[in-house]
Amino acid sequence: MGAYSNPETFIDTQSAQAYQRLQDTISGSFAKVADSYAIRQKEIRTELQENAKQIKANEMKAQEYEFSLYTDLAKATASDPSVDWAKTYEPLISEAVQIRSGMLNGTLEDKQGAMKRLGQIQGSVDNVVQSIATMSGASEAFMKDIAKGVGVQGGIASSNNPTFLKAMNVLLQKVLGRKEVYFKDGDPSKLMWKVSDADGTVLQEFDADQLKKISQGNGLIRTIPNQIAEFDKLKSTNSTIFETVPPKPGEKGDPMPTGQINQQFLVKKDGKPKVIVNTTLTPDKTKVVTYTQEVDLNAIRGDVNFQTTLTAQANGLLDANQSSAIDFYNDIMSNPQGRWKGTGFSFEPNKPLDEAGKKKFIEDYKEYYINTQIAPTQPLLRPDPDQVAFVEKAEKPKEAETDKGGKVTKSFFTESEVESYKQRFEDLVEGTIEKIELPTKGKGRRIFEFNGGKVQEVNAKGEILNARVSGEDFRGYLGIPAPSKKSKKVNLP
Repeated sequence: MGAYSNPETFIDTQSAQAYQRLQDTISGSFAKVADSYAIRQKEIRTELQENAKQIKANEMKAQEYEFSLYTDLAKATASDPSVDWAKTYEPLISEAVQIRSGMLNGTLEDKQGAMKRLGQIQGSVDNVVQSIATMSGASEAFMKDIAKGVGVQGGIASSNNPTFLKAMNVLLQKVLGRKEVYFKDGDPSKLMWKVSDADGTVLQEFDADQLKKISQGNGLIRTIPNQIAEFDKLKSTNSTIFETVPPKPGEKGDPMPTGQINQQFLVKKDGKPKVIVNTTLTPDKTKVVTYTQEVDLNAIRGDVNFQTTLTAQANGLLDANQSSAIDFYNDIMSNPQGRWKGTGFSFEPNKPLDEAGKKKFIEDYKEYYINTQIAPTQPLLRPDPDQVAFVEKAEKPKEAETDKGGKVTKSFFTESEVESYKQRFEDLVEGTIEKIELPTKGKGRRIFEFNGGKVQEVNAKGEILNARVSGEDFRGYLGIPAPSKKSKKVNLP
């Protein structure tokens, strides 16, 4: 047999057709995909363009926000250009702009925390406004106190820390120095003022609460109570001792003291108030007669109502603010003033008083009042012979005694006159009276007035002769010998 052969040949027509169909399908799919891609690319480009516009718009909004923060800060700090506010605020403003941009672009994760922080930063500008206003109030309070002086009623107490007072003067730009602001612990609500001297040494740091206390006169700056009004009020409520006049019809208020003591509290002679007749011869031999009454200070001390009200006033001073009461004692009562010799004792400024200390304060306060607010003598203009007992007291002409060098060694005024005029000068210094007329050797008079916070000498026309009259000058006018150079204390202010 020959080899096997298949007479029938197989021709595949289906595969070609299937392939062709596949090619057509692939081509069609790619075409569709290409069309879709083109459309999507166009959409993406449109979205990117819109996003770019939005990002640009957001950047503009962030810049506007940054500008508004700087504008608000500039308005708030315009009243105090001595502080570099930008240095303090630029980091906060940069942080605020970043938060604002993140909010606009939707890129923040902790949106609630970011909103809280942004509110703190924005609110801090209001804190600046408040802090500057408070510091301004504190400065005004300090200026008012320091203008009265140190160690005087209503003025600055000597117990204040000198470094603290220097810091206040830097704040007021009265002395060279620098002040800066910063945020404690990075908290925009805790604005601090750091004050340094000209050498850069930090003197004091103030927070809002401290400045507020200073502006309200409550703490930090120790001031001496001004008791002048209270002293006068005590005279109004003790009309059995002090002569008073009632308010005018239709007016309200307490009776006003006249400055005179009632007759029952004057020194007596034969049961009547004693009147000293002072006869003075001037250099031109003119006879001048004046009348003086002596105040019975011991009788006043023994008056029960007076002791009660004076004790109550001293206790009121202690109860109101014991530190201020101690300053009043140390700066006022401890030092000599007129015929008041001073206690020569001082309490510890920052130590509360025990019962013994309080008792000493009250007793010394009463004696201080008697010796500074009640003159030992008082003038009498028109004595009634039937009601008073006269005592003649001839005096030499009003001429001071001097040594060979012409230096005054003895006053030409009587001792009682010297004490009276010294007390009245102190009243001038305190501002409780407005004028003193001092007799001279001749027929004229020297006139002293309280004006603009100082004692001035004027003539009869009110023209200023001496812009300022010190206690030392006044001693010379009285003819009192100058104090020894070794003496550190002078009775006159």
